[in-house]
Amino acid sequence: MKTILHIFLRDLKRLRHNVIALIVVVGVCVIPALYAWFNIAANWDPYGSTNGISVAVASEDTGSTVETISVNLGSQIIEQLKSNDDIGWKFVDSEQAIEGVKKGDYYAAIVIPSHFSEDMVSFLTTDITTPKLEYYINEKKNAIAPKITNAGASTVQQQINQTFIQTAAEVIGNVLNTTSAVIDEDGQTVMDHFLTILQTVDNDLTLYDNTVTALSDTTTAVQGIVDSAKLTLPDVSSMASDGQAATNDIQSLISAAQQNSQGTSETIGNIFTAVNQMLDSVDQSIDSLPNLDTTQAKAELEHIQKQASSIMEINSKVLSVLTQIQQKLPILSDAIQPLVNKINSTNQSLQSIVDNINTIITSGEDLQTALANAQTNLKQWIASGKSDLQSVQNEYTTTVRPTLDSTMSSTYSALQSLSSLLGTAGSSIQNIDGILDGVNQAITSGNSALQNTSAIIKTTQEKIHNLRTTLENTSDNEQIEKLLELLQQDPSMLGGFMASPVQLETNQLYPIENYGSAMAPFYSTLAIWVGGIVLVAIMKVTVDEDKRLGNIKPYQAYIGRYLLFMLLGLVQATIICLGDLYFLKIQCLHPMLFMISGWISSLVFTNIIYTLTVSFGDIGKALSVIILVIQIAGSSGTFPIEVTPKFFQNVYPFLPFTYAINAMRETIAGFYGNQYLIYLLQVLAFLPFALLLGLVLRRPLIKFNRFFDERLEDTHLM
Repeated sequence: MKTILHIFLRDLKRLRHNVIALIVVVGVCVIPALYAWFNIAANWDPYGSTNGISVAVASEDTGSTVETISVNLGSQIIEQLKSNDDIGWKFVDSEQAIEGVKKGDYYAAIVIPSHFSEDMVSFLTTDITTPKLEYYINEKKNAIAPKITNAGASTVQQQINQTFIQTAAEVIGNVLNTTSAVIDEDGQTVMDHFLTILQTVDNDLTLYDNTVTALSDTTTAVQGIVDSAKLTLPDVSSMASDGQAATNDIQSLISAAQQNSQGTSETIGNIFTAVNQMLDSVDQSIDSLPNLDTTQAKAELEHIQKQASSIMEINSKVLSVLTQIQQKLPILSDAIQPLVNKINSTNQSLQSIVDNINTIITSGEDLQTALANAQTNLKQWIASGKSDLQSVQNEYTTTVRPTLDSTMSSTYSALQSLSSLLGTAGSSIQNIDGILDGVNQAITSGNSALQNTSAIIKTTQEKIHNLRTTLENTSDNEQIEKLLELLQQDPSMLGGFMASPVQLETNQLYPIENYGSAMAPFYSTLAIWVGGIVLVAIMKVTVDEDKRLGNIKPYQAYIGRYLLFMLLGLVQATIICLGDLYFLKIQCLHPMLFMISGWISSLVFTNIIYTLTVSFGDIGKALSVIILVIQIAGSSGTFPIEVTPKFFQNVYPFLPFTYAINAMRETIAGFYGNQYLIYLLQVLAFLPFALLLGLVLRRPLIKFNRFFDERLEDTHLM
């Protein structure tokens, strides 16, 4: 122990009597502190000075006109940014902005395109285009600046979005207020009008159900004829030898078919009459539109759409029947085809009405103005549909039905001359039976579909009845009053809520005043380690012998010289921490504990660096630098360790920086439990490993280091 103290005291005495050495020691103690102070000061409040970062803004927006209102969102954005001091906005034209970014005059540029306002209001049209800002950034100029300028661009985008949402919500609020005012004027009248519409729909459904029932009765009659024909076939087969008698039976069958044709013609005529009445109803509804308010007109338009769609469905079913007649009786194809064309023309007119009404409802224009513009077209399409329908009815009565009757009559006459041939027709009767089976199956399927349609209509009527009953019972319900109350909210309040429905309430845990104070643990810890490297670079780690000391043992030399390194390291840590507290005035809730964490860090760091140098010589110094580099990136001093590469995440728990920095953070921002004490113990846990290497494991390396140093000296370069 005496030898160790003697080595330490001898080192101090030598420094005291050598002025140059003393000056060098003072410099060694101060330089690490300067390293920490300059870095902390440089990072004191970088995000508070972002107004020095130049970002060019250029607007080429030509504006847009909505109804009678002209808007130019580009100019509005420019005016808003002029009052924003977060970024150094520079207002230039687009060419200067882009060229300035390329040259490095600006870190970034935002260009508002010429069609920006037009795209922004495109949501009022059927061709919606998402508006875009053009953002140019020079990532070569600086590594951090692009992150700040990105935040500025995002702020502009968010501000535009919020303004747009707020404006749209205020417009919707005004519309709701207008609607509630109309309801307030005569709430019962609106309810009565709605109930009247339901009654009209109910009546229309009844008409449709009667039409479907008539079609079903017709198919049932036809099916009876087919069944009768199938029952007659066996008798015809047995009487094939008596041609005249068979002819008389078939003539009776044709006569019955003629009678059924007349019944079918009357049914189709009834259908056309019903459809014509529905078209008259649609025509009257269109005439009444100018006398209705916006809500009533919209409801009437939807009712007209439904009526037109229903007529199209009935026409489609009639087309299906006529198509089947064409397929079964090709001789009537030429007569039926004009009829099919006319019905298709009627459906096209009705489809035009449906599409035009849909355009009026969804266009976003004033409903009354749109109705005034479209009423002439609607009337023309109704007139065209009625004309086509009348032509269809006349065509069927004057052409198809006479042709069908003529065909049946011709068939009846032809049977007179076929009597002699029926004797040889026995083999064909089985084929006729198969054909009748196919016809019977088609009629059965059609009849089933008609019955399903009728059932759906009846179910819908039942639901309408229930809805009418519910509305009649709840027309004075408090819920309607609540609805009116909600509709009468202030539009500006609604707009503000929609623009920012969620407000973020920030609760700061362990608040830190500035960025410099937050970075002080990292740069202070880094400076303490750098101080240790400077010590081994300037001071010798080997101990020279003299007569008074005699034969110095390795452990005595190791500890004796380390005491000097430890003392100088503590002086370095003291200067660094005192300067942080009283020169830079960082935030620190526990100054004394901050000093203690600096001293303990210095004690461990200088021992690790000293031990590596003693054990490995110049290689040890290089190892100290390598460990320093790894700790800068892998100790979570700047970025969270989770965002660093996997290698640094893996070595993170084994780096002394990790726990030294965390201990200082506890003293600066506040304690959590016993974490401060735990971090200090974790820092001290590295000390036994360094002592084990310096006192025990390095002995086999002493001769190797001596040989290594001699070889370097032989070069006269190292």
